Amino acid sequence: MDSQADNETFDAAQVDLNKLVELINEIFDKQERNSRLLNQVLRENVNFQNQVRQGMYNEIEEMKKQQRGEQFTPILKSLAAICVEYRTVLSDESLSSNTRRTLQLMFEEMEDILAEYGAEIFNSKVGEPRRPLLTKIINTISTNNKESHNTIAKSRRAGVVRNGRPLYREFVDVFVYDPTFENKSED
Repeated sequence: MDSQADNETFDAAQVDLNKLVELINEIFDKQERNSRLLNQVLRENVNFQNQVRQGMYNEIEEMKKQQRGEQFTPILKSLAAICVEYRTVLSDESLSSNTRRTLQLMFEEMEDILAEYGAEIFNSKVGEPRRPLLTKIINTISTNNKESHNTIAKSRRAGVVRNGRPLYREFVDVFVYDPTFENKSED
């Protein structure tokens, strides 16, 4: 009987062992599934955090632009163009003094608006070094003076600048050094 009891005990232990192995395999499978789900959730979380971070960065940049008043830049550019381009109307002799005065006041008001937002109208003086970002060359004038190279010969149209950036570029003529110019002038 002892061997039969031993066999039954062995069979029961074998069944318990099989159940235990099966249970461990189920736990292992569930653990792998949980691990895959956790990795997926972590990837999605990283993507979500990146999207939120990018959105916040864009909003901060937009707020910085608004803080600097850059949302007004397109309007100020148009206003600068009107001030610079149409101010020459004031020199029209056919205008009545009343119309001229009204136009003068209108241009002054536009200039005040530009100044209120940090923009200023400027004209380069003859002999000043050319500021490439703020000026556009219309014509070059040859010179035999090396020091005059790339300096202003004439300001054709005023420019408008705001925070060091052009709203409307000044049109200028510049001197350009030409070593052969001396020889031509001596002939």
